[in-house]
This record gives sequence, structure tokens and C-alpha cells, in this order.
Amino acid sequence: MDIKLIVSDLDGTLLNSKKLVSGTSIEIMEEAAEKDVDVSIATGRMHTCAAFFGRIINSRVPVISCNGGMIRTADTNELVYEKYIDDAVAEEILAFLFENGVYCSWYIGVENFAPYFSWKMFPDYTTVKTLDFIETGKNYKKYAHKVTQFILRDNKKLQADILKRMDAKFGRYVSFQQNTGYTIDITPQNTNKATGLKLLAEYLHLRREEIMVLGDGDNDLPMFAYAGTSVAMANAKEQVKKRATFVTADCDSDGVSDAIRKVLNI
Repeated sequence: MDIKLIVSDLDGTLLNSKKLVSGTSIEIMEEAAEKDVDVSIATGRMHTCAAFFGRIINSRVPVISCNGGMIRTADTNELVYEKYIDDAVAEEILAFLFENGVYCSWYIGVENFAPYFSWKMFPDYTTVKTLDFIETGKNYKKYAHKVTQFILRDNKKLQADILKRMDAKFGRYVSFQQNTGYTIDITPQNTNKATGLKLLAEYLHLRREEIMVLGDGDNDLPMFAYAGTSVAMANAKEQVKKRATFVTADCDSDGVSDAIRKVLNI
């Protein structure tokens, strides 16, 4: 069955080590569009970032952010889908993090929140020219309504037992994804890139066999299982490579472009 939608992860996949989309990737995605193949993004980052890079690749369809918790258009931010953490749970999570001195950012709609903003906490985001944050200080309670995702952050290393403690306290209500040691994503339960991709497919009236996905991390595995064709980067974790249809070059060697050329014969 022909591919009609290509969905790429950002960090370590579409973005190279400089956190940029290569000109080659942009060109090949334009060629895909000429063949009536749409391109999109599925990322653990907030919608601001997904939309920014979605515009760079000229995505004509909505983009997936917050590990599947949000789907909006890249150009107008029109809402297709959102899933929220329970308001009471969100407030308790914020109280726990503030009490334990754990820095976090969180997302409500298209707005980004943090106690304070520091580039030291967002070293991989400097290439996003539309990044804005509302600084809450300790006045977080009025910003705990309809939260789509929390991100725990540390520019050195997160507290060693923070995930264990949070899982014991909140594991019944939320999911923990993409633990890098420096960041941990917290989403509503049963939310991942596959749930977001399935909803986008339904929105576009596509079958899973008509979708190709690219990624490199653990949080890409659910959409690997869902899509008809899955591509792992050469820089991906070994368990990701094992679950892929095939492996392409790394993110600094235009692996995304090579994979698209191979599948679409362009």
C-alpha cells in the first residue's frame, strides 16, 4: 500500500545535533508533497516547537506534540485534539515539585509555563524562534487547569529517586515517559505518540498501512508499533532499531531524507 503520510520525531531524528532541520530534509519533504504525500511531526516537545518546525517543513496537516496529548495545525494552531491531566492531580503534582525543589515546565493549550525561565534548562530549544514562557513564581495554582504535559528538568541531573517517588504518589493518574536523567515527561495516562498518531490518521481518513514514521527514542516505540512502516535512525537506541522496519543513516547524515527517498522512490 502506498505511503500517504510521513510523521517524524524531532530530536535525534528530523533535527540534527545542532537542533536544525537540514536543507536536504526540507527539499525531500517538498518533493514528497509534490507526490501528494503529507508530512508531519510527532514530538514530546510542546506545540510551540512542533508548530515551528512544522512550518519549516511546510506541513499541510496537523502536528502531534506532548507525546500524543495534543494535535493542532502548525499554521493557525487550530485544535484537533487535546487530553488533560486531572486538574486536582495537576495541582498536587505542582505542589510536590515546588516542595521538593524540582524545576518543571508545563503546557496548557498553546501556552508554556514555568516558575521562571532560564536557557540553562532549555539548551536544546535555542533554535526555536517563537519560544515564550509565562513565569508563575510560586503562584502556580491558577495555572493548573487543563494541563497537557509536565516536564521535569535539570541542567545537571534530576534527583535520583524522583521518578520512583512520583510514580508511587501519582502513578495511578499519569504516565512517565522519556526519562533521560535530565528530563522526564509526565502525560495523562494512556497517552503516547501512537494514540496521537491514530487520532491524526482518523482525522485524515488514513489507514495505518499508509503511514511511515521515523524516530530514535523509547517514546517513539508506540508509534512504531502502530504505523505500517517504521524507520529508526542510526543513532537510535538498540531496542528502537530492533522494532523498526529498517534503519536509516543518523540525524547528522540526512537519515530522514535517505529513508523518504527509499520508500517513495524519489
